[in-house]
Amino acid sequence: MLLFMLAGCYTPMNNSGVATTKPWLEIAGKKQDFDGKQYDSCYQFKLHFWPQEAAEQLDLKKSCISSCCWRSEQEEVVLDFNKNFDADLALYGRARKYSPDKITLKIAHANWLNTTKVTVSPQRAISTSGLVKLSYKEYENPTRLAQLEEAARQQTALTAAIKEAQAQSAQLNSSSTGSATKANKKKSATKTVRKNVSPTSEELAKALFQRQAGLKVDTFFYQMDKTYKKQGAFFLLSDRIIQTHSSGKENQFTLTCQAKARTGLDVKQLRSSTFSCGTWAIDTNTQTITPTDKRAQLIWELE
Repeated sequence: MLLFMLAGCYTPMNNSGVATTKPWLEIAGKKQDFDGKQYDSCYQFKLHFWPQEAAEQLDLKKSCISSCCWRSEQEEVVLDFNKNFDADLALYGRARKYSPDKITLKIAHANWLNTTKVTVSPQRAISTSGLVKLSYKEYENPTRLAQLEEAARQQTALTAAIKEAQAQSAQLNSSSTGSATKANKKKSATKTVRKNVSPTSEELAKALFQRQAGLKVDTFFYQMDKTYKKQGAFFLLSDRIIQTHSSGKENQFTLTCQAKARTGLDVKQLRSSTFSCGTWAIDTNTQTITPTDKRAQLIWELE
């Protein structure tokens, strides 16, 4: 009778022939001794998250979510959602602090039941379907936000000035060349316009980033919008802020990209959020850009 009661707590066997105590725990492979007893297994957590961006705080591979982990090498996994909080607040001016801040998953196997068990702490942090639902509070760094807003204003003003100069230059180039004096004046005026709007090295770095990665960033946010819609949620993207800093070497810069958005399950109660679109190394001399963080790498690999 005891065996029947215990068996009722377990989910059916998966493809490896091993039962698990949670439907979101899968055993991808196992190792057995000469007596057929299991002494190791490769387990994987089939989890999904709300809000979905909470998963971005995790290393999904090391957390055994995007790939399986051998029990002999890692019997405990800690999902730490706030490890990057201080760094994100300093860099982006806004950051979320999640609750629970950590979820601990412990793995054990019982050969006599051919069952792998997972213990979750806090106990109800993960639903039966594998949903990790977190609450959060968003914090702000007013000084950093003011710096980013000023950078955004400067970028907008620069873009407008360049467009105006280009329009004036095109108008001058299309005018008739009646006399040598008129032609010389036209040439002088064109040089003056170009001199006034000559882009700085930082502006060239931003332009290089937009040219090589702009479409990939758009694709990333388009995919994020689709994911939100599948979950019945709203994702309203607004301003995008790009900021560059010299790396200390000539023609080399560090570029940070972020976008503002409003998200939520109710269109009448949307919350303002800031989403990273990566940190990048820019070399205007070689005309190359390189992703330097996890988010940038993800975006760079998009087709």
